[in-house]
Amino acid sequence: MRKPPSPDMGETSRRLPVTLAPRTDELLSSWIGRHAEFYAVPPLAMLRHCLPEASSLRAADLDLNEDQVFRLARMFSADQTMVHRMTFANIAQSSRRLIAKEPVQSCSRCHPAKHDPRPVLRSQLFGWRITCTLCGCLLRHSGRHDRQLLSAATMGLLS
Repeated sequence: MRKPPSPDMGETSRRLPVTLAPRTDELLSSWIGRHAEFYAVPPLAMLRHCLPEASSLRAADLDLNEDQVFRLARMFSADQTMVHRMTFANIAQSSRRLIAKEPVQSCSRCHPAKHDPRPVLRSQLFGWRITCTLCGCLLRHSGRHDRQLLSAATMGLLS
């Protein structure tokens, strides 16, 4: 015979017992992803544990309503303002198409390669930034862009 649910069950029973502190300027999907790695579940499963209606981590970064912010904050025992700051809510809707899907740049001082798991910072997705929001150092492009710059430098095109 199944035990009836206790009156205190519900959202409070779904709170995560261990939560990780967000890094400065960390993206919401990155923070959720670090929790997912800690709990050994896929990142989308972690997000859907909090927001069953969520379609993707990218959607959570771009479009959360106040109820969803409240539920995420409650699940992670966090401040709603902090959760809201981890999204792109402060970016105009018309400019959101200019936000990269994956990090396009990084700061070698604030984001050393040996740091694992690497959090994704909001500023890493802004192609229009040239300096790190944390330390002010010049950002370097990731992946394909580095090879192009390296090729140009070895050919003597950059001085």
